Amino acid sequence: MLSSINFDYKVVYSARRRRLCVCVSPDNRVTVRCPVGTKDADIERFLSEKKAWIMGHVAANASKLSCLCDVLSYKKILVGGKFYDFKLGVKDGIGEGVVCAVDFSHLKDIYVKALAPAFLEEFYALSARCGLSCSGVSFRSYKGRWGCCDGKNFIVFNYKLLMLPREFQYAVMAHELCHTRYHDHSARFHKLLDEVLPQNRLLFRLISRYSAVARLY
Repeated sequence: MLSSINFDYKVVYSARRRRLCVCVSPDNRVTVRCPVGTKDADIERFLSEKKAWIMGHVAANASKLSCLCDVLSYKKILVGGKFYDFKLGVKDGIGEGVVCAVDFSHLKDIYVKALAPAFLEEFYALSARCGLSCSGVSFRSYKGRWGCCDGKNFIVFNYKLLMLPREFQYAVMAHELCHTRYHDHSARFHKLLDEVLPQNRLLFRLISRYSAVARLY
């Protein structure tokens, strides 16, 4: 919906919701959640009151996204946090400063083959140090998450995590390993994660700048 206060937004109605709220995604999509039956005029008034907050987040996100403009236009691609040239329609492989792929669908296999062995070596070393183990590990392509741990403690990582700097890879490793003990985000889960990786809260705030990368390819 186009707002009279000059930005697009999406409205999501819910019978369970009692009051309005607004959120801004890392790629600057504005979503308003409100009770069923909320009038358009009330939504507009709410957005007008929140405009300064919304535009502050939009500006901050735009600054983060500007650093990734060459990645978002597929001129560059990340490898361990470093910018490499990206050549599509060329034989698969990661070379000196360049990633080549016949097709976007080949990227997962390219990254896993080249970078997963070192990643998994560090993952299992962390697992041993903190005394948390999983039943297995694999990689797949997700659009909205960096990893997950199922009820049988099998961990799946987003292969695009291999594109990020090492410290963010490590944070996701620690997060998923803690899920092998607590399959929720309860206080006890966060207490364990703080013990395993004290700086995790800062790292997960910073990793949001790469959210657009997770939705690519």
